[in-house]
Amino acid sequence: MREIKFRGYAVEEMVNGQWLEGFGVSELKFAEHHAKAVGRDSNWWLYTNSGDYLVNPKSIGQYTGLKDKNGREIYEGDILLFNNSINDRKWKCVVEYREGSFVCVYQNDKVYNHFDSWNVPKVTWEVIGNIYENPSLLEVQHDKLQHIKDQLN
Repeated sequence: MREIKFRGYAVEEMVNGQWLEGFGVSELKFAEHHAKAVGRDSNWWLYTNSGDYLVNPKSIGQYTGLKDKNGREIYEGDILLFNNSINDRKWKCVVEYREGSFVCVYQNDKVYNHFDSWNVPKVTWEVIGNIYENPSLLEVQHDKLQHIKDQLN
């Protein structure tokens, strides 16, 4: 059975700038008058063994239960470099939760693969960043794909 856990990027002063791992997340919605006063309509909390921490909602990701070729845990929102050893092709993709399972999305959000559909001995993946801290890793691939499309037209 897969371990259920989450991670999020802390926004509280004592742990600001740190990734935290925990066993659950929840959103606390504010009343309208409070939302206007603080400038947002909710807070997101990550529950850990050492306490509850306020995290950036865009950074929250669930653990997939998988590890990359270096033994690093793969979370939703991670950017992976995967290598197909059959044809030696390398792609960057983003881990998302779709259709009831974790998938790797690439080619401008139009194509994705379920992890279990890959021939694991022939494919390896490596965590190279995440969409919260390293979105520029994906822009390079998008620009490259656009350049190829432009050349074909």
